[in-house]
Amino acid sequence: MAHTPFKLSVLIMTLGVGLAQAQTTPLEFKFASSAPPTSPWAKQIDRTAAQVAEETKGAVKITPFYGSQLGSENDAIAQISRGRIDMGSFTIAAVALQVPELSLVNLPLFFESQAQRDCVLDNHVQKHAVEALAKKNLVFINWGEVGSVHLPGKKAYATPADVKGIKVGVVVNKTTTEFWRAMGANPIPTNVAEATSSSQTGLIDTYPTPFAFYVPSGLNKVLPTMTKLPLWESAGVTLINKGVYDKMPADLRASFDAGARKTPVSTLRAEIRGVDTALTAAHKQAGGTVVEATPEQRAEWAKNLPPVWAAIAKDVGPDGEKFLALMDAGKKACPK
Repeated sequence: MAHTPFKLSVLIMTLGVGLAQAQTTPLEFKFASSAPPTSPWAKQIDRTAAQVAEETKGAVKITPFYGSQLGSENDAIAQISRGRIDMGSFTIAAVALQVPELSLVNLPLFFESQAQRDCVLDNHVQKHAVEALAKKNLVFINWGEVGSVHLPGKKAYATPADVKGIKVGVVVNKTTTEFWRAMGANPIPTNVAEATSSSQTGLIDTYPTPFAFYVPSGLNKVLPTMTKLPLWESAGVTLINKGVYDKMPADLRASFDAGARKTPVSTLRAEIRGVDTALTAAHKQAGGTVVEATPEQRAEWAKNLPPVWAAIAKDVGPDGEKFLALMDAGKKACPK
């Protein structure tokens, strides 16, 4: 059918409006997190969302869902791998359900300092993590920080003898399960969002956690005695579904990357560690108890652990021993 000049001009205008609307409608990415909405991690995620919006000039909108609204960590990361959720931040324990050897990053008492652990993650194992996650349809954005993991309870747990027979809430993976069994404790599968309620009902006696979760979640009201060791420095990872990431045009993807990685990992770590220190003081001021493990007590925890580390690495899968070798090499190369 022929178009009159008037009809043709209307058609062109209509198409122009449609294209303009398409160009101004932002991509909206659902972001999954088990962090409480008032936690320091939520503040970091909110900042990242703002930075992505700024760098992409509003073309990408990140909408966070806190407190496991999109499912437990284990469920949400599987949904991101399948493309049903766009992106999220997770503890390394949950990420290890997709890439088991990554759980070794949290080997108890493996690193001799925070600086050494940071160096190993950034310079010696990140390449492996990026490549292994890509095979699971996941794009590594950056490391995050969960914090120094201590032991809360209704009493102190200063030595391995104190935890024999108790119920320890864990995100299930080979590292957490085998370590607590080696200590004579009973690991109980516990979602992050259920840590406080499970402690209230007596399903678990402790939930190893940093102060940045312990206080904002209210767990400190239920388990008011925190034994500071720490057992390990818990890492986190921010991920996006590979299909979602690859579908972005190259220029938009570059802007997205600039926003998502705008805050250096060193800053993310420093913020969480600073919060841990502040919340330790806040917990004490509110009437809570903090028990500092002595060097001798820490030595008891560390005693005879190398064979446990080796057994865990062998048991996590075919890449476990290879990954532990990377960590060992990094540990030797990085300062204490």
